[in-house]
Amino acid sequence: MIRPWVAVLTSLHSTPIAARIWGAVAVSVVYAALVCWIEYTFFDEFIELGSQFLAVLGLVLGTLLVFRTNTSYDRWWEGRKLWGQLVNDSRNLAIKVETCVQADESEKDQLGQWLIDFAYALKGHLRGGIELAQLPGFESSTERPQHVPAYLSEKIYDQLERWRQAEQIGGFELLFLDQHASSLMNVCGACERIQKSPISISYRWFIRQSIAIYLITLPWGLVKDFDWWSVPVMALITYFMLGVELIAEEIEDPFGDHEDDLKLDDICRTIEGSVREIMN
Repeated sequence: MIRPWVAVLTSLHSTPIAARIWGAVAVSVVYAALVCWIEYTFFDEFIELGSQFLAVLGLVLGTLLVFRTNTSYDRWWEGRKLWGQLVNDSRNLAIKVETCVQADESEKDQLGQWLIDFAYALKGHLRGGIELAQLPGFESSTERPQHVPAYLSEKIYDQLERWRQAEQIGGFELLFLDQHASSLMNVCGACERIQKSPISISYRWFIRQSIAIYLITLPWGLVKDFDWWSVPVMALITYFMLGVELIAEEIEDPFGDHEDDLKLDDICRTIEGSVREIMN
């Protein structure tokens, strides 16, 4: 009896979150109505599940859902903080290069363009991969690095080292430029850690099965006290429970292109606008 509910939850995975929630609510309404009809048609007395049983089961399930939601939101918020750090380090590096490096403006502009490219490359890298030739200035490049953000970080470091050898920056200036340059790959590595360390599949399945058990047993406990009103009550409880679970699932990987994911395109445009204004 649990398997149909688990199948519903799984099959809803590929549809937009609103449709998934309302589809499950519709199923729960039909199921609750069926339970009421069975109770009034085939039984002289209502089946007693016990309010304490449902209360304990709901308490355990609520604790699991709170932990699930907090874990997913922590991943989303950490991703947002990392991209905020990328914005700050890009601006700081651009400001310090523009004011502290005694080099041609064309070379400074080139490094600024690499900073912009790094943001777009990291976005593409986290969304399934990006080719170097997709970035401005590399359309005719014959190089095919597997990790484009690391390639661009290396280009930035190469430029800083050339300036040092040409005595266009000193050792002290290189030191405080390095803290922002190194932060680029630190952000990249932290984002990869979030993306490649998903929440355990076993844990997700356990929560879904727990929700299925609770929703299957709930109408049998509601019908005695609520009669046919147990149908809308069941719909309301299903809406909130599945909504929390599906939202947690949606935000646990914050680097995609869904509506609830981070607005990486906007952040990249912010970095591009800031760096170009500083390098102007």
